Amino acid sequence: MSLPVLQFMTYAEYLQTDHWRETRAAALECAGGRCALCDRTGLPLDVHHRTYQRLGEELPEDLAVLHNDCHEAYELGCQIRGGV
Repeated sequence: MSLPVLQFMTYAEYLQTDHWRETRAAALECAGGRCALCDRTGLPLDVHHRTYQRLGEELPEDLAVLHNDCHEAYELGCQIRGGV
């Protein structure tokens, strides 16, 4: 799927694309199963967009791998350690 097509999708539609699944899988692999905020393992992880500016062309620093509780905390304004 081309970038122009991805850019005109709703966010919900984008999250259903193969492109996002591959991007998400790469972020999870890079994180090594660890939450970027608390460094815990063994919990289900989310891949959070830190910015939506490059949706469809995300850079690694645009994404943060977080477990649910830390994702909620991040959404409330917490900073991720190490700039991840």
